[in-house]
Amino acid sequence: MNLNCPDTVATMTFARRWRVAALCLLLPLLAASVQAQVTVTLELQKSRFLPRESMSAKLKIVNFSGQTLVFGEDNHWLQFQIESETGEEITPITDPPPVKGRFTVESSIRATKEVDIAPHYALERAGRYTLTATVHIKQWGKQLTAKPVKFDITNGTVLWEQIFGLPLKKGDPPGQPRQVRRYVLQQAKHLKAMSLYARVDDGLGGKVHRVLPVCPMVSFNKPKAQVGPQSNLHVLCQTGARKYNYSVIDPQGKIITRRHYLIAGNRPRLGFKDGKIIVAGGFQLTRPDDLPSNKKSGAEPELIVPGNEPKPIPNIRPPIPLPPKRTGN
Repeated sequence: MNLNCPDTVATMTFARRWRVAALCLLLPLLAASVQAQVTVTLELQKSRFLPRESMSAKLKIVNFSGQTLVFGEDNHWLQFQIESETGEEITPITDPPPVKGRFTVESSIRATKEVDIAPHYALERAGRYTLTATVHIKQWGKQLTAKPVKFDITNGTVLWEQIFGLPLKKGDPPGQPRQVRRYVLQQAKHLKAMSLYARVDDGLGGKVHRVLPVCPMVSFNKPKAQVGPQSNLHVLCQTGARKYNYSVIDPQGKIITRRHYLIAGNRPRLGFKDGKIIVAGGFQLTRPDDLPSNKKSGAEPELIVPGNEPKPIPNIRPPIPLPPKRTGN
């Protein structure tokens, strides 16, 4: 008895093709369902950067799947991709940005992962670039891609530069410094506003350690800069009609001191006293972004309540009339 009759084979082939076609139609629907349950959004703090400036990328994950999702168990759950405006992929100069660090996102909860991607990509050439982030959901075996974000790399204008030697550490023999670095001050314009940036590198064509914004600046007065005895960079920059910013930057590119001054009688200026660089003149202001902070760590704000207790009405006596003056005889 022949079980493979032509009608049976044709029916089985048709059914198989129908299942394959149905599966192909369901896959996009399943992917759309995953995106509706979990959304990922990529953001940058601004759209214009200097070459090798710190670029903090924020990935926001919103979970409406009804279950708790786990991320960050390895360095592959989040991957970044950068392309130039010509479509050329910018490959990492080191390992991809480290993103390992386990965390969970419960249903109806939003989580944010922040990564500085600038140290891992050689973004030296001016132009427009596109940043894309892909998230792998290990529990589902699915990937989600955030909407790409465009940004520009622009060259700033060099205002000042100085080569310096790193200070010797305890126990190092005296002599020539072990390593030489360079401070560079640059200005850049964004949305009609001028900003001052500091760059710490190993010299022309050398390794860039950090590029960071210092403060806003005016165009009619260039900032003043000096390298102190501890190889720190002291910068005094006019930020407004009467305001100045004073910042101290260490050789690693970190702002360790920030103060604000106001023109009062005379202008603030950099001076030297007792072996230290100081700010002379002007009036020092107190602001929340001062470094180190003037606030006591862990101290609760003191609540000042005016006294509303009734005070006794003072007893006002009527004036005593003066005796009349005597007239001469």
